Amino acid sequence: MVAVHSPGQLSPGPHPPMPPPAPPPADRRPAPDPVPGGAGTAVESRSNGHGPGPGGGEGAPPRPLRRRPPGPSTKPALIVLGLAVALFGLGVGLELASGTQSRPIASPTSIATARGAVLHAVPARPLLKAIVVGGQPPDDLLDALAVPEGSAPVSSSAIDQGVEAYDRSLRFEVPATQQDVITFFRAQLPSQHWKLLSQGPASGGYRLLQQHPASDGLEWELGVTVEPTVFGPAAGAGSPTSGTTAFTFRLFAQSDQD
Repeated sequence: MVAVHSPGQLSPGPHPPMPPPAPPPADRRPAPDPVPGGAGTAVESRSNGHGPGPGGGEGAPPRPLRRRPPGPSTKPALIVLGLAVALFGLGVGLELASGTQSRPIASPTSIATARGAVLHAVPARPLLKAIVVGGQPPDDLLDALAVPEGSAPVSSSAIDQGVEAYDRSLRFEVPATQQDVITFFRAQLPSQHWKLLSQGPASGGYRLLQQHPASDGLEWELGVTVEPTVFGPAAGAGSPTSGTTAFTFRLFAQSDQD
């Protein structure tokens, strides 16, 4: 007799055995620990995208963050260095823009004597200190002046005329004749690039008027008045037989606003 089972009723008897669990895939095997000090990106590359890498599982201690070594920051030092370089560049620019008068020019120790000067020429700049005020006249103009050897400034003879941008005079004495002193300046000043404006007899002697440009942009004029030679006792004790001649330097410059 055949047994009839109703729908959904299991057939009595033993069930077939369950298959054994499949082994885990190879890509789920724990990856070896990363090399100490290695980059943190090794976790993602070794996990193959299927889960957290080494050290990322539950219960694993967090990986320590890499920190800057202890010590003072170098940023303030770099800022100070940058400011120092900027200030140095500014100083150099101002020095170049300030002109030649920002750095004093050494006074010449000798000067060439012009042909036909009769008397030996020496630099006048060291003898003109009494009328140099506030860098005026400029060094280059003073270096273009010469006097006969043996000339000496007369004490307390410096005078400020008080007109124009600059107008001062100084009197000298030299053991030579009036004619030799006149001949000297006629030959010497043109050789030092002075331009003769006029010459001839004037009150108190013989006057030469010369002109010369300078580094300050002004046209400077020099008036040299050579007095008659003094002989005998009036020339002073120890005066040579040629006598003593006095001459006056008057330097003046007009303001560029005139």
